[in-house]
Amino acid sequence: MAAGSPAWHDPLIALEFLTMLRVRRVRRWSDARFGAALAWFPAVGVLLGAALWGLDRALTGLLPAAAVAALLLAALALATGGLHLDGVADTADGLAAQRSREARLRLMREGTTGPAGVMALVLLLLAQWSALASLEGAARPAALLLAPSLARWAVLPAAAACRPARSSGLGHAAGAALWPFAAPLATATAAAAAVVLFGAQGLVLLALAAVTALATAGAATRTLGGITGDTHGAVVEVTQAAVWLAILAGADGGWLVAAELP
Repeated sequence: MAAGSPAWHDPLIALEFLTMLRVRRVRRWSDARFGAALAWFPAVGVLLGAALWGLDRALTGLLPAAAVAALLLAALALATGGLHLDGVADTADGLAAQRSREARLRLMREGTTGPAGVMALVLLLLAQWSALASLEGAARPAALLLAPSLARWAVLPAAAACRPARSSGLGHAAGAALWPFAAPLATATAAAAAVVLFGAQGLVLLALAAVTALATAGAATRTLGGITGDTHGAVVEVTQAAVWLAILAGADGGWLVAAELP
């Protein structure tokens, strides 16, 4: 979207960037407009979670839990165009390469997946699959709704705390207009979703998402000198896995009680 695009386009930018849905004919934006659109990332995450919940309800009882979990992850990857998974692979390859900072960034931009990227994807998807295959009861639909939202909100603390590795690109754009609107609105949305679905304990999950995002982005910053769009993709996927695993642990431990959903 061009630099002069109106603010009401921000939700559409978020929707079209985070999913395969296409609403407008022109899909370009300035860095500032994209940064402002981050305000709507958690809301789009809730929509993705709602789609997962609906698919889960349709498949449960027809297939074993392990197969349902695999299909949910496949559906999420298709719905998002594999955007964040690609970021995981590129980030892992960049961090693993024994090269200069500039060479690492060039490798990440090439988009070819090496051994480190493949390993990172396998391990991350295994963690997500195991969590989804094990979640039961009221915690399951609540987890399907909340984790995609908190994972996409996690881009904001990463962008706010870490400098971009390049002077252009999505890593730079994500931090271009977080204040005074995007960061507070996104955080309020994510916090509200957490509290509605898990009560006050849901704020622990919000804090976990922030810590996971900062740890992931911090590792990239130490090696790459900053964060990139690929790093943000890795933040989303790693945070999503962490939240699902935390919900599983909390529900099994009895300290995390989910709201009863229809």
